[in-house]
Amino acid sequence: MFEPFLTPFWRQIGFPSVQIGLLNSIMPGVAVFVPFLWTAYADATRQGERIFLANTWICALVALLIPNLGRFFAVATAMLAFSLFRTPLIPLANSMTFRALADRRQGFAAVRLWGTVGYILTAVGTGIAIDRIGLWAGMHGISVAMIACGLVGWFGRSKRRVALPPVGLADFLQTLQNRQFLLLLVAAALARVSFGPYETFFTIHLERLGLSRTFAGTAWALAAVSELAVMLCWARMCEHATTRAWLIAALASHPLRWVLSIFAQDAFTLLLTQLTHALAFGVFYLAAVQTVDALVPDGLRASAQGLFASVTFGLGGLVGNLLGGLLYEPLGMPWLYAAAAVVSAAATVLYWAGTRQAAAAGRMATVHIHGGKSR
Repeated sequence: MFEPFLTPFWRQIGFPSVQIGLLNSIMPGVAVFVPFLWTAYADATRQGERIFLANTWICALVALLIPNLGRFFAVATAMLAFSLFRTPLIPLANSMTFRALADRRQGFAAVRLWGTVGYILTAVGTGIAIDRIGLWAGMHGISVAMIACGLVGWFGRSKRRVALPPVGLADFLQTLQNRQFLLLLVAAALARVSFGPYETFFTIHLERLGLSRTFAGTAWALAAVSELAVMLCWARMCEHATTRAWLIAALASHPLRWVLSIFAQDAFTLLLTQLTHALAFGVFYLAAVQTVDALVPDGLRASAQGLFASVTFGLGGLVGNLLGGLLYEPLGMPWLYAAAAVVSAAATVLYWAGTRQAAAAGRMATVHIHGGKSR
């Protein structure tokens, strides 16, 4: 509901493009530091499930205010409050999932795909509903969705406290010295910066092309369908290539997507371009969170996922949304897509070049082990 329809709602209220960019930058701005703070607190207290539930209920209450405020300052304040409690929910859920899976990290996709199913149904259903009942009424669905999330979390909560080995500041600082982890954070943030124009103005861009909000919901949903296909096949995909190889392929799909978007003007081409979301988000997200989980000790899983979310979707999203809001009117979408292609291409080269040595060392170690066994 947020991604396809919140920006048109801001436009309907009468906010100019710069204010829309600022509003859409609040959540990623908060996500620069808040997810990490919440997840670090969760790791320290082992209260991740309780934090998840409390934040979900608070989000549901604040979401009721958002459609009913008309002044920029009031809307910005509500968005700030909402973001403070919403941004850690996904990294908390990710860490709880990986903990439940233990060493079966490839099984994460089989859990995560249900979020995509919900996204698809919501994007299509909300698009149809908004065309009939209007944006104002449709935006109340955000609170309804958060209430449903809280109910599911409440009935599914664990009855026993998780016992994990103690971790300290030294363990976290050691993780920050991991070159592969740092390269992943930088490359992922740059890739997310490139999403700024698309996330902020894609629905408005479709409307300017003369397409309906139902089509917009369908286009967003189609991207999620392609992502769902990846999640269904992820375990088999991992048998044919390393996680690093899939992550590089996903990063490389970003500039391809934005170049194709420059020339996509008709409905068919726009929908075809949306299928690149399978790599640009589906493969990227699965490979990235799986890599993060593999690079950190068990007691820091939530903190590491929170840091990844803060840097990627927080800092990267903040910069991308702000630049998109400032440059949309003077440049237009084609030039913004071109700039996004350049930024994401740099992210691809950076990660590929920076991790070559470690990947080569890993292959040599594998060959040595296998060779020792054969003898």
